[in-house]
Amino acid sequence: MQPHHRVKTAMFLCALALGCASSRRVAGPATSTPPTQASAAEAPVRHVLLPPSPEWLAALRPLLSRGPAFVVRDADAGPDARITLLTRSSVPFERVRQVVTTPAEYPTFMPILRSVEVLSRHASRTGFRFEVAAPIFNVHALCEMREAGERRVDVLVTESETGPGGSRWDFFPDADGTGAVVSLTTGGDPSEGPWLLRQLARRSPSAIAGMNIATDSVLALGAVRRAEILGGRSLPMRPSVGSVDPGPLAPPPPGDWVALARDGTVLSMQLEPEGAVRQVTVAAWTRAEPAVVLERLRDPAGYGNIWGSYRDIAVIPSAADDPAGSVRFRSVVETPLSRLEGEQRARVEGNVVWHEGLTGSFAGAAHRWDVVADPRGGSVVMLTGGSDYNRAGWITRRLMEQDPWLMAGFAGSWKIVWLRNLLRVFG
Repeated sequence: MQPHHRVKTAMFLCALALGCASSRRVAGPATSTPPTQASAAEAPVRHVLLPPSPEWLAALRPLLSRGPAFVVRDADAGPDARITLLTRSSVPFERVRQVVTTPAEYPTFMPILRSVEVLSRHASRTGFRFEVAAPIFNVHALCEMREAGERRVDVLVTESETGPGGSRWDFFPDADGTGAVVSLTTGGDPSEGPWLLRQLARRSPSAIAGMNIATDSVLALGAVRRAEILGGRSLPMRPSVGSVDPGPLAPPPPGDWVALARDGTVLSMQLEPEGAVRQVTVAAWTRAEPAVVLERLRDPAGYGNIWGSYRDIAVIPSAADDPAGSVRFRSVVETPLSRLEGEQRARVEGNVVWHEGLTGSFAGAAHRWDVVADPRGGSVVMLTGGSDYNRAGWITRRLMEQDPWLMAGFAGSWKIVWLRNLLRVFG
């Protein structure tokens, strides 16, 4: 196996550990002070994990009927990135909280966990040890869970093979009490962990955010599904397949959520009732005006200056059935875990640029870029596509076979890195 395969797998598994634990104090004990104020007062800014604000909840709730939604703060800041996932539960939040606070049951919904051992319980604290296992890499950690009030749970790691990180769960009941919104906020710094993680952390400013999106999806979606099953719903523990045909691609309908993209990167997943991925949209703001962004996107010859994974780009003659104004090109896209080669077509429709796979590894895959003018200046850029399974290397595919929830996380992870690379061009 090549060294870069080991690096990527190590990063994934350690990010999974970071997604549910912390080796530093990132959240304080329960007090009468509102959680946001308490957290901000107790720790350096770098390690503060804040719950979603009421404005975030109101803006993102309409998206949750499609599937989970994320807001990533400081996506390009490496270890300073903060990821907040929100997803809806069809059962009251108390049931989800019960699953989260019962670590011995985690292997029932996270097959990548080889073992979880509860070591002690005292008042609102639970000490436990877990082991993450995969074909070529294991992660061990000693953890302390703190139930910081009825609607908040924090997890700390007292000893771990990974770098620092943290998580907090927040629970918001629906008005009628029949369901809930579950929030998981995480941050991690594998650049302070083992050598393998330090190397990968240097590869891309948004790599850490992307990996935590993948692992947060596995953890949160699995926990909510477990709670729904315990609540009497007849559902499989995990999807029978990771993805389905995406159908006509389109971002979510316009709404208040678009404004959140000015201060963070917003991600919306559209899942089937069983949990298979249909579409994923990632959106973020840039100071560049729409015409400038569109000019970059409709010029395949310059893609290598945006995405370093593009190789050997060659614009080729259009075919007889190509739409007027479209550009057909051949390229290689090479990442540490995969290599794609074939022909694609860039096609422009107003403020939308389509990337349509035609031959080779790209055949049948498509993405659309929507570039929307922001009334306050600049643009909101949205990238929408399916599961991106064709971009997954064999190791990632094996992990997806073990846990199909990873498919949603992988699709979001890939798209946020792809989008952030584009926006960095504009400063």
